[in-house]
Amino acid sequence: MKQDHMIYQVYLDKALHPQMYGIQGCAGERVGRISTDFYEVHRLVERCNSANLSPLHLADVVEDFRRS
Repeated sequence: MKQDHMIYQVYLDKALHPQMYGIQGCAGERVGRISTDFYEVHRLVERCNSANLSPLHLADVVEDFRRS
């Protein structure tokens, strides 16, 4: 069943160059500097939201994503 609320969203990390996109959770957790490609990170966010991913597993999912 698909969730009606978003747990995660894409954010732009402007701290360093090049600017990169990361994921921010509704509870304030963040994993930054994932990719310069917005759509790539957006697809990952959609998968995390549709799976109702626990914030405890966000860093592991991003690490697996980076290695693929």
